[in-house]
Amino acid sequence: MKKIKLSFWISVFICCFILAGGFQFALAQFQSEFGQELLLEPEPPKTDPAKLIIDAHISNTFNNHIELGLSVDPYTSSLAGQESPQLEGIINRLGVNLRGELPIVGDKLRLKLQYAPQLENYNGKEGKLNEFDAFTDVSSTELSFRPVSDLPEFIASHQFQRLTRTLNVYNNTERQISLRFGRVLEYNLRIHRFDDESQLREDFLLIGSTNHKATTRLQFGLPKQMLGKVEYGIEHGRYQTNLNNLILGVTGLEDGERRLDWRHSGTAKLLQTAAERIVFQEEVNLFLNRSNVDFFNFVSAEAALSTFYRFDTSRWIRLRFSRVWVRFEGRQILDEMGNIMENAENRSDTQWSLGAQVNWKFTSYLTLNADYQFTQNRTNELDPILDFLNYNHSIVSLTLRGNY
Repeated sequence: MKKIKLSFWISVFICCFILAGGFQFALAQFQSEFGQELLLEPEPPKTDPAKLIIDAHISNTFNNHIELGLSVDPYTSSLAGQESPQLEGIINRLGVNLRGELPIVGDKLRLKLQYAPQLENYNGKEGKLNEFDAFTDVSSTELSFRPVSDLPEFIASHQFQRLTRTLNVYNNTERQISLRFGRVLEYNLRIHRFDDESQLREDFLLIGSTNHKATTRLQFGLPKQMLGKVEYGIEHGRYQTNLNNLILGVTGLEDGERRLDWRHSGTAKLLQTAAERIVFQEEVNLFLNRSNVDFFNFVSAEAALSTFYRFDTSRWIRLRFSRVWVRFEGRQILDEMGNIMENAENRSDTQWSLGAQVNWKFTSYLTLNADYQFTQNRTNELDPILDFLNYNHSIVSLTLRGNY
């Protein structure tokens, strides 16, 4: 029985490492906001004065597949021995966003400051998610310069985030430095570090990284009230070496060897305006990961269709349907006995998602946002112990915001 439990946890651990090491980078590319430019406030006048904005929010989210619970060290967490890896819980969030804008030289040079603390409370069965209760502390500074009114802004920004959880092994910091030229060119440096990166924790999430990313975008008008957008990004990731023997064995990394990734992402979107208030968007997203370790090589593609209906600038509905394909090029599937088959196929996942979001502003100070996301994932893995990769994932969230 102990052997079965150990085998189960090792398999869960390996597969979650697979998902986090690859899937999270792909899905991160697929979360772009549809219709964002339709929701932007009008351009401020050139004589726009200094201002302070206070934005408070409270939200309740039901999640029936909290994957954070799968990433824990089974020797130190209360989740050790959990029969089902699919964990349900409710996440309550309370946060405040303080934003200040200060013109330094008329409309040419402006300074923006932001401070956003947030509390997170996890509620699961038998209190087993309490160890993930967190406090997030985010501060950012942005300096924008527009030498000529007809040119896009030059923007330099710095953001620092500190995350502390009840289980302090997850405590980490993230620093981002960004340089942008309007929405055409962008460079981001991201430095992610855990407090306890010197110890060989048996958890794939406790690995720090340094990432450089460059992105270029192009937007152009088309006939019949259509708008086209294309985007290309290239990113280099360099990871820390505090890996335990299990991860080293699974991935094929040598002790002390660093994982180095090159990631390419591409997006093409077509927006079509119908009857003024309705916008349709078709999009294709591609993502390619190339690493110095074959285990992390994968390619993914997404096709999506979105519909956006706007009652006015602060009341709107959005629907989105997408299909994602992911193929891991260096990971052969196992047979029903857990052994690698001769001439076995590589692992591949297919996923479809449906999302609905409603934003409704009651007054100039109070807004309600309701969000529902459903995702179904299917894999070609045959080993019964990996059947949990065939899951249905639902997230329901209600957020109340107040602006002052």
